Amino acid sequence: MRMHTLFDEGLTRRNLLRLGLSGAALAALPWPFRGTAAAAGAPHFLVTFYCDGGWDVTQTLDPHSPTDATDGIDVDVPGQPVSQLASAGPLTYVANSVARPAVDTFFSRWANRTAVVNGINTRSTSHDQSRQLMLTGYLDPTRADFAVMAAHHNGADLPLPHLLLSGPSFGGPFAGLSGRDGGQLRTVLNYDRIPGRTDQGDAQLAVSALGEAYIQQALAQQQALDGTGALSGRLGQFTDANGRGDRLVRLASSLPRGDNDGAQLATSLGAAFRAGMTTSVTIDAEGGFDTHSNNENQSGRWDELFSFLDAFVGGLLTEPGVAGPSMLDETTVVVVSEFARTPELNGDNGKDHHPFTSALLVGKRVRPGTFGLTDRQQEGVKVDFATGQPSDTGLVIDVQNMVAGILTLIGANSAEYLTSVRPFTAMINA
Repeated sequence: MRMHTLFDEGLTRRNLLRLGLSGAALAALPWPFRGTAAAAGAPHFLVTFYCDGGWDVTQTLDPHSPTDATDGIDVDVPGQPVSQLASAGPLTYVANSVARPAVDTFFSRWANRTAVVNGINTRSTSHDQSRQLMLTGYLDPTRADFAVMAAHHNGADLPLPHLLLSGPSFGGPFAGLSGRDGGQLRTVLNYDRIPGRTDQGDAQLAVSALGEAYIQQALAQQQALDGTGALSGRLGQFTDANGRGDRLVRLASSLPRGDNDGAQLATSLGAAFRAGMTTSVTIDAEGGFDTHSNNENQSGRWDELFSFLDAFVGGLLTEPGVAGPSMLDETTVVVVSEFARTPELNGDNGKDHHPFTSALLVGKRVRPGTFGLTDRQQEGVKVDFATGQPSDTGLVIDVQNMVAGILTLIGANSAEYLTSVRPFTAMINA
């Protein structure tokens, strides 16, 4: 193809301006873009839901008998509907059909694709510290969280490997792979596109006469260089960057402004994953779990969370996958909070901060079941890391072990990111 034809199709007034508008977003992206990683084989996407505040896992994920008054663990607030232990498939959980019906609905539908890991030691009861520990395994600002590390492993060459829709994230050495859908990035991605030769009647942005003159001058100067070959080495990069900009624009426009509709979010993320936009997404899910008073409020938060997750996982199941039958077959969903609540109610019928927490995982390569265990003080016990069952020769699950385990689950060599940390792997299907 002759150079002037490439120029006519690729370096239009519209594209030149759009490149400038997209520059802020593209500056942080890996260069050059080498193609869509997902197209190379079976992809593995990750969606991380972060539940702010520190949840009371004894109401759902960490099974302690609500009727056992000898173990020092208060599941229910006095005077409220009484919970009970329940099972669904290989899972054991705490149910309350009156206060938390969505929990039963979720596990009845998805227990055979779900793992619960209990007894994870966050080592802190500070919101900020435990948040960083739960996501990265370290109290070190140079460390990345597992969602960003997963993006580095599974999609470093994508336009936006890690998409932060909301909530906390730690980019560490891979900060250039992560972008928050908000602020300047949202402004760039949602900017009205400049009309081109075919849409002059739909102008969205008026350019001054002086600005138009500068544009035409720049185009003329670049055309004059055509014969020297000065542009030929850069044209491919320009076209590639312009294409990434277009894809980012489409990604932003396809995602919901709010994340309160699980089915809609699944549809949007399914489209983003299939388009090769991103491979890892972080979202601030239902929050408000910080119940120092009136622990009854935990029930409403859990019900809202599981109602959302049920719709989201169901949506992934109906979304076509890239190489598999559904997006759920190619996506792992991880749900965490920064820590849990104390075993006993305080004087205000609430619960305070407690370092031993749980995690919920659904989807690709997830071995269904309940793994890990807490004792009568709701503290993690030693478990075999391969089976997740109690073992005198095992270890208490530390946040570092859990982060390394999630990286292993999504196909990474965790030792490349967390040196000398043993991954907890009981929740992984071979």
